[in-house]
Formats: sequence, C-alpha cells, structure tokens
Amino acid sequence: METVIKYLSDIRIVIVIAILVILIIVWFIVNKIQTGNCRKQLEDLEVRYNAIKSVPLSFKLNKAVAISRVEPEAMQKVANMKDDFDKAEANLKQISNELADTEDQILAGKLKAAKAGLRDLEASISLGETQVKSLNDFLDSILEKETFQRQEVTELKNHFREIKDQATRNQDQLSYSWDIIERNISETERMFSNFEEWMYASDFEKANAELENIKASIETLEHNVNMMPSLLDDARGVVPKMAEVVHHDYTEAKERGVYLKHLQVESNLQLINGGLKDDLEQLKTGDAEGVREHLDDYKKRLTQISQQVERESKAYDQLNDLANETTRLYNETEQDMKYVQDQFAHLSSRFGLNGVEERITEANDRLRDISARMPKLFNLYQENQTPASGLMASMKELNQDLTEVSRSLKDIRAEIDSAAGGEDRARKQLVKLQVIMNQMQVKIAKFKLPSISSQYEADMKRADEYISSLNNLINATPLNVQKLNSTLKEAIDFIYRLYNNVNNVVATVMMVENTIVFGNRYRSTYADIDSELTRSELCFRNGDYTQALTIAIATIEKIHPGNYENMIRENSSEA
Repeated sequence: METVIKYLSDIRIVIVIAILVILIIVWFIVNKIQTGNCRKQLEDLEVRYNAIKSVPLSFKLNKAVAISRVEPEAMQKVANMKDDFDKAEANLKQISNELADTEDQILAGKLKAAKAGLRDLEASISLGETQVKSLNDFLDSILEKETFQRQEVTELKNHFREIKDQATRNQDQLSYSWDIIERNISETERMFSNFEEWMYASDFEKANAELENIKASIETLEHNVNMMPSLLDDARGVVPKMAEVVHHDYTEAKERGVYLKHLQVESNLQLINGGLKDDLEQLKTGDAEGVREHLDDYKKRLTQISQQVERESKAYDQLNDLANETTRLYNETEQDMKYVQDQFAHLSSRFGLNGVEERITEANDRLRDISARMPKLFNLYQENQTPASGLMASMKELNQDLTEVSRSLKDIRAEIDSAAGGEDRARKQLVKLQVIMNQMQVKIAKFKLPSISSQYEADMKRADEYISSLNNLINATPLNVQKLNSTLKEAIDFIYRLYNNVNNVVATVMMVENTIVFGNRYRSTYADIDSELTRSELCFRNGDYTQALTIAIATIEKIHPGNYENMIRENSSEA
C-alpha cells in the first residue's frame, strides 16, 4: 500500500494515468460514433433492399409466362429473361445474408469487418437495383397490354355504374322498355365477369374482344337510358295528343261545313298512327334506331295538317263573311245605280252636271261585268266542293271591283244630291235674309229715327242687290251651283253684319231716349242739367246718337253718381 502511495505521490505517474484514462474515454466515444454510423448505413441499405424486394417480379414473371403461352412472339423474350431473373434472385438472397452478417459484426463490435461488409452490401444492392429495374421495365413492357386493358375496364366499370344508377332513378319513365334495359344491364355485367376470367387466364386477345363487346353494350345502354324517356314521351304522349287535337279540329270543321277533302286528313292520321304503333313496338325491344326521325316527322306532319285545317276554317269563315258582304254591297250598288240614273235623267238639264253622264256609263259597264262574273263564283261557293282558301282570291277580287264601282256611284250620288240640296238650301237661306231685311226696315220705322246715315242707305241698297242676285241665280237654268253658293255666302255675311249694326243703333237710341226722359224731371231744378240735356237732344236730332248718349249719361251721373243705370232702367219699366 505504501508502495502504491509512493508511486501516486509522484506527479509524473499521475499524469500518465490521466492520459491513459482520457485515451480510453476517447476511444470509447469514437467507437460509439463509428458503431452508430455503421448502423445508420446498414439501416439505409436495408431500406433500399426492402424497396427492391417489394417489386413483385415473381408475380409479373408468372403473368409474362402465361402471356407467352398465347403470344408466341413474347415466348423467346420471357425465356431469355429467366436467367437474369435467377441472377437477380441469387443476388437478393446474398444481400439478405450479408445484411445479417454485417449486423452481427456491428453488434459484436467488429467495426472493421462491418465496414468491409457495408462496402460489399453497397455494391450488391446497387447491382440489385439495376437488375430489378431492368427486369421490372421488361416485364411491364410485356404486361403493358394487360395494364392498359385494366385501366380501360376500370373506366368502363365506373361509366357503367353511372348509367345503371341513372336508369334506376328514371325507372318510371323507362317502365315501357324496362325489361330490355334490365336485360342489357345484366348482359353487360356478365361481359365484365367474362372479361375478368380471360384476364385471369392471361388471354388478352379474348379479353380485348370481350372489352369491345362491353363497349358496344354500354353504348347501347347509354343511348337507351338517355334517349328513351324523350322518345317514349313523344311516342306515348306528345304525338298521340297532337293527333287527337288534329282529329278533333278536323271533325269540328267538317261538321261546320268546311271543305277539307283535299287535305286527306283521315288517311294521313291512319298512316301516322300505324307508324307510331310500329315505333312503339320497336322501342319495347330496346331498338331506338330511326325512331327519333319518325317521331319528328310525325310532329312536323301533324303541325302542318293542323295549320292547314285552321287555315281552311278561317278561310271558310272569311269567305262566308265576304260573300255576305259582297251580296249586300252588290244590292246597295244596284240601288245606287238606279238612283243616280233616275236623278240624272231628272236633274241634268236643271243643274248641268258636266261629265257625270260619262262616269255613270263607265260605272254601269263595270257593274254589268261584275253581274256576269258573280253567278259562277257564287255557284262554286254554294256547292261547297272547292277549298275556301282557293275561292278567297276570286271573291276578294270581285268584292274589290264592286267596292270601287260602289265608291264611284256614291261620289256621283253625293254630287247630284249636293247640287239639288244646294238649291233647296239657297232658297231657305234667301227667305231668312228677306225676313231679316224686313225686320231691319220695321225697326227703323218703329223707332222713327230722326236721322240715318248715308252709309246705312247704301248698305240697304247693296243688301237688296244681293237678294235680287240670289233670286236670279236660283231661277236660272242650268243652275250654276258654284256661283250660287259663293254669292249666298257673301250675302249672308253682309246682311247679318248690317242687321247687327241696326240693332246696335236701335239699342243706343232707346238708351238716349230713356236717359233724357229720366233727366227731364230735374230740368226745372238745375239749370246746368237743362242745358246739357238740350245739347244731348240736338245731337240726337242730328243723328249723332253715340254723342247724345254720352252727354245724357254724364249729365245724370252728376245727380246720381254710380246708380244711374238702375234708375233709368226702373224709369223705363214704369213708363
């Protein structure tokens, strides 16, 4: 013990021991780090190995061998590839062993041997990755057809499932053809099963043929599911309803007497109903080929027939109205013709009526032509053996010609009536003017006007001349209606204006007289009143009635400001 203490007391020995301890610790740490690195490399290599191992080479090889049995061109390629497959498998087996050995070496701390094993594993795994990739690419090229078919059949299955769901949702609309659609669905599902069997047997040619059958079956099913509802709606609803409406309109029009034989409605409806029956039978079997074209044609033909029946019905009603109107117009025109002929013969010498005879002759010729055309046209109309639409043009033409003749005769009649009426109206107006002249003369005489203007005398003379001129014009033969009317207008304007002037003068005279009479009671009381009233009387006797009235009113205004009118009026009433 003493010896140990002696050694430990020596500083050099302590240093050496410390160094040894440190070296041991460093070695331990370094060894730990290297062991961790080796383990990390080993784990990475294991991951790469597992990735290689997970490639299903055996499964793909078996598939390729199966394909090679039915495809001779692939047989030699698969045979040549087997050696490479064996080498790759041997390498993988060797890698598995090396992984186990290297792991044991790491656990035993044999890092040098472990590092050498890791280097070998790196080389073996790299080789294995190359081998497996090459084999996998080769096998994928052999199995490419199967892969493509798998993808294609998956898409078809999804599409088929959508169509099947759609058909189930619309089962009510598809009930008429549901049996065939359900059979189509079952047949398609059977084809999918057959396809899987051929794929399992790796008979890709037969699988491909079955795939084409599936496509065709799905296409038929999709077409039926999408098209059948609208086809059935038209075939069972729209077209029969249209045919029913057409038959109803046709029957109703026929009962009213509309001529419709030329439209051959009944035979057309029979053809459409027969074709519709065949199309429904075809749809029941799931065959929609050409049905849409047939249905569209039925609808087009029914629409045309309906329009033709409607057009003939309207033409029939219009023809009846036009025929009645033409008959009424013809009778009215004949009456107008007789009237103008009789009136012209009676009044032509009296009124002249220049050019009227030629117009009557022309209208009469046109009316005779219409009278000759009417019987044939009205016989066709009454027999009702010709389409109304065909007769409308002729009836319209006849009515138009008759309307023109009628309008011409009415113009002639209006002209004759205007001439005769003008004379009668002029005579009545002349009597009125004579009465007015007499009234003016009576008023002048009644009020014994002390003075009348020279203009009034001239106006009365001119008024007498107007009356004399009107007498001469009325009694002249032939009667100049135009000159008579213009002279009458001038006479009426002048005499009525003169009459108004005389009335105004008479009214003024009456007011002057009443005012002076009222003021006389104040003459004895007021000298200025007497003087002003005397001045008013002088103006009155001189015929200056307006000035006389002004002076008299101003005089009374002095006595009774603002109230003279009522007082004069009361005084006049008392008198």
